[in-house]
Order: sequence, then structure tokens, then C-alpha cells
Amino acid sequence: MKELLKSEKMLKIAFIAGIAVIVLIFVSGIVGDSASSSATEEAMLEQRISDMLLAMEDITEKPYVTVKLGSDKQTVLGVTVVCTETSSSRIREKVINAVSTVLAVSASKICITT
Repeated sequence: MKELLKSEKMLKIAFIAGIAVIVLIFVSGIVGDSASSSATEEAMLEQRISDMLLAMEDITEKPYVTVKLGSDKQTVLGVTVVCTETSSSRIREKVINAVSTVLAVSASKICITT
């Protein structure tokens, strides 16, 4: 009788552990998909902004752009633009204005470097 009770108890423990593993796998899949989706959104924005800046007058080399989005994937937390032509304050201002307008963010969230 004791062995039967122990085996039933072990069966219940194994069943609960199995359910817990399934739940953890499911939750990790949801969290992973959210992170990759955010990275994809950022990459698309980076490409579009880089292409837009390259089309501007006075910019001949493709700039490197990094965009950081908030957890809601709609709030822009910051933008970095690396562009060799931005040593001129006039071109730097044009780049800041363009990025600020396209992403609807303040200039204080935009970092321009050469």
C-alpha cells in the first residue's frame, strides 16, 4: 500500500512538473517573439532613415543609423546617426531636422556624429 501511495504521489509531482515546463516554454516563446519583433521594427526604421539621408543633398556616403524603440514599439527612445558629411553645422542641422520630422521626436533624442 505504501508503494502505491508513493507512486501516485510521484505521478502527481511528475504531472505538475510537466505542466510547469510546458508553461515556461510557451512564455519564453512569447517573450522571444516580442524582442525579435522590436528588433525587426528598429532595423526597418534604420534602413528607411539611412536611405532618406543618403538621398539628401550634400550626403554622398550612406550613413549608419541606429534607432532604439520603447517596449510599446512605437515610442522612439533615441536615434544615432553616424555620417562623415555632418562635420558641417549646416548639414548636421539638416540631418537632425529630417530625422526629427520623420520620427516625430525632439532633437534632444538624436545624436549625430562623424
